[in-house]
Amino acid sequence: MKKFIKKFTTQQQRRKLSLFYQSTTRKMDALSGKFVNLIPSGTRVFLKTHLSIHKPLDYAKEKILIDVSSGIEKSIRTRSCAKEPETVQWIETFQKGDVFWDIGANIGAYSLVAAKYHHGQVPVVAIEPSFLNFSQLCKNIALNQCDDSITPFNIALSKKTQIGKFNYQNFDMGGAEHAFGEAVDHHDQAFKPVFKQNLMSFKIDDLIDVFALPMPDHIKLDVDSIELEILKGAEKVLSQLQSLLVEIGDDDKELFSYIVTAGFKLDQKFPIGHGSNLANCIFVKEPI
Repeated sequence: MKKFIKKFTTQQQRRKLSLFYQSTTRKMDALSGKFVNLIPSGTRVFLKTHLSIHKPLDYAKEKILIDVSSGIEKSIRTRSCAKEPETVQWIETFQKGDVFWDIGANIGAYSLVAAKYHHGQVPVVAIEPSFLNFSQLCKNIALNQCDDSITPFNIALSKKTQIGKFNYQNFDMGGAEHAFGEAVDHHDQAFKPVFKQNLMSFKIDDLIDVFALPMPDHIKLDVDSIELEILKGAEKVLSQLQSLLVEIGDDDKELFSYIVTAGFKLDQKFPIGHGSNLANCIFVKEPI
């Protein structure tokens, strides 16, 4: 169906279809909410307290469970491996003792893959600023008994250590496209936040120096807006990093140039989705 739509529609038409789908989904959710409100409050509290839904992550090599509390988690986050198979393959190349930083970890799918596939021999630092996603990240770490190998932090990263505004696009668990600093998405389009949260942000170099965190060998950087600012706060880290996976748009030449100037070469590039100019780019350190 996706191939058919891509073949016979323009990018603008596909965007309109996507917006229509999102609008319809929100209306259905609102209708469902009205139905749920008919249930006595005591019954709703009981169900909310005792009803847990756990779905397997689509990773065939290890058993990984995801706590599902939203439609996004059920339809997208539990299918993270099919969505980004190249990211999974890259994670599987890590060596025993390597340190992996998952920046923009969301609910932790790729952190869990790293922890489970390498049987705890690759320590993971998972950074997720959204309080909604961070809650689910911690639940998933506990659910999969990965607390000895994954260290989660509910902070933002940027080019300097500061307190700033974290702007939420939505209140969905597993949601994305939030932004620290300016309320601008990865298309450089301003959006009206549904909520603005004061949040501590660190330079990566400061975070490591102050709290003696392990220096990363590999970083996955997926924050939907300020990748360049984060890397500008990681000069020491970039000098020792082995590989970096970052989402880059075709027109984001400044970010690409900054990474290359820091001593990396583009090793692999994988387009994301249909009709998008974004790609997951894997950079490796150039030999000296």
